Amino acid sequence: MKIIRLTTLLDFGGQERKYIIFVEDGSKALKNDYFFAALGHGGYAEKYILEKGFQVKIFDSKPQVSNVKNIWLLYKWFKAINPDIVHTAAAEANFHGIIAAKLAGVKVIIAEEIGLPKHSKKAKIIFKYLYKLTNKVICVSEAVKNFLIDSREIKNQKGIVIYNPASEPKTTKRVLSNEFTIVTVGRLEIVKNHQLLIRAFSQLNDLSTKLILVGDGRERGNLEQLIASLHLENRVTITGFVSNPEHFLAQAHLFVLPSLSEGFGIAVVEAMLQAVPCLCSNVGGIPEFISEKETGWLFNPNHEEELVTKINGLIATPYGDLQVIGNKGKNFVNNRFTSQKYRYNLENLYQELS
Repeated sequence: MKIIRLTTLLDFGGQERKYIIFVEDGSKALKNDYFFAALGHGGYAEKYILEKGFQVKIFDSKPQVSNVKNIWLLYKWFKAINPDIVHTAAAEANFHGIIAAKLAGVKVIIAEEIGLPKHSKKAKIIFKYLYKLTNKVICVSEAVKNFLIDSREIKNQKGIVIYNPASEPKTTKRVLSNEFTIVTVGRLEIVKNHQLLIRAFSQLNDLSTKLILVGDGRERGNLEQLIASLHLENRVTITGFVSNPEHFLAQAHLFVLPSLSEGFGIAVVEAMLQAVPCLCSNVGGIPEFISEKETGWLFNPNHEEELVTKINGLIATPYGDLQVIGNKGKNFVNNRFTSQKYRYNLENLYQELS
């Protein structure tokens, strides 16, 4: 079968990481012929997918829902490729891709919600009718599926949960310094709530602690200003985008994810696979694999004092006790979110619907 996987961007981020993991073993690991595309710009993920031998189409168009010319661009491309299945992911790609695929006569249309959408009343109505044009809507967690059902955008039978894959942990020896080191991995965007983490970090009892923010994004300048205003330049590092976050996870006594919203949380799972103890916000799909004091710890991302208290408590805990939780977390996620399982589940769905 010919399958098109369309998303909004193919640069870096959680969604792009999923595509990278999907193709990392090349076409021999896959049963179908795949074409990848982005409405907006390409970048790191685009280059990686091309290097693996797959075709990639970058439209370099403004991906906003209001830019309806994207429907025409996609329609023409779909007609030229004549795919058996079009699988869209992310709000803009879902909107334009579903309409274009329907107009192009594509037999099987699959949409994917990659997070908890903040749809207005009008948007909920629009997507409710759009999703009626699809065969299935993939949800990256039970939390996302329940959210879409509760908002009446889909019915129960329309949604299917397929968890995101995590990269296979690379052999990276953990080297911990004497200074307690906190690491977070993710795009530097408002929704990731890095400002809360930095403010909480500035209030910790142990002034020798270090914080490493692995990632890049539109909030970088604002975060650098906040770091400077709190006089934390010698204790907080922003790495920018890196292709090997495991190098920094190997230095972490604690992984913290402070997101305000998180459909799944690939970065958390990848930290857990490295047996790094994890403290995460209790939002979205995260509580589906982080259980308090069992596989990690949870906090309310709107409560700064709670985060300060929890980190102070974990720093004061003997590290051997923290590592017990880290090992439990690793055991829980191990084999649950592998690339092989993700490919198997997805290609089985394609086969069932074709």
